[in-house]
Amino acid sequence: MAEISKKSLQGKKNHHHVWANYMRRWASDNKNVFYTTKNNKNIVRKDSVKNVAVERHFYRVQPLTREHVQVIKRWSSESPEDLQELHMSYLNDYLKMQYMASVYKQSGIKDEVADKMLEAWRCNGIENYHTAHEDEVQDVLKALANRDLSVLDDSENMIHFMQFFGHQIARTKNFKDLANTGMGKSNELIDERLRALAEHIAKLTQECWWFIGYMFGMNLGRSLYLDRKDDVHCLLINDTVTPFITSDQPIANVHQALTDEIKPPEDHECDFFYPISPNVAYMINKSNRFPRGKVQVSVDVVEEMNTKLAKKANVHIIGDSEESLKPYKKYVGVNLNAVKSA
Repeated sequence: MAEISKKSLQGKKNHHHVWANYMRRWASDNKNVFYTTKNNKNIVRKDSVKNVAVERHFYRVQPLTREHVQVIKRWSSESPEDLQELHMSYLNDYLKMQYMASVYKQSGIKDEVADKMLEAWRCNGIENYHTAHEDEVQDVLKALANRDLSVLDDSENMIHFMQFFGHQIARTKNFKDLANTGMGKSNELIDERLRALAEHIAKLTQECWWFIGYMFGMNLGRSLYLDRKDDVHCLLINDTVTPFITSDQPIANVHQALTDEIKPPEDHECDFFYPISPNVAYMINKSNRFPRGKVQVSVDVVEEMNTKLAKKANVHIIGDSEESLKPYKKYVGVNLNAVKSA
């Protein structure tokens, strides 16, 4: 029997919902970035990327009841059949572990290694999936940051990058907060007789968001990959004096038809903007605003993208200097606040 490593028994308590290694491209010392703080967006601090866009136990595995499983299956049922099968495969893995944990608890046996293994599984289950996606695109992101698009000519690289891209949209706290707030607002419009049921479903969804959020990321990644030849993929090159910033929602829909009005975008109103460094950003466009390949952008475009990214941020915008964040601080949280007050 293989020896169990100490590392595999360590539960990761602090979960980044934005990849720390990604944020390092805004760190002149490869460690510290400037960012707006959680309690006051007007305050800009400089700190290690280890302390930015991180929440304690954000992806922690929670017990799934029969009702939770029903809700997960209901959300999954909106997906194509092959994805539903994949969702259920992942779900069954968790249910098996949950069953084994239950049997162990009922046995009354106490074993230190077993306790640590179960705690590590609860802490690391989803976090390890995201780490695996990040590992798969390390070289891709490095090449893109160096303005090399040819790295995506390799179909395996493109599959991994689109999978990663989908999760960068859905894995964040901002995405979770928007989804939960949106469900709450929808329930207000429902007939009073059905409202209690809708609120119960929303509560269950929130409780198992650690799984549902990952499921949504899978769906987005698959869709982006299948549409890759119809959508316009390009690399925005920023050689202006104004750097790209990033945020705790690092990928934002910046389609020009979208306004601050809160309403679902049409299917074609989707231009995803993803800054990779202060000088380079990746875009997936359903519009024809930018051509395929590498595109030099003006300072007006940079400022527009930074503003839209800041509006979609939850609490953090992130930059390579305090000065780079000053024009955009006032926009942080605009989108989430508009949803809350709608």
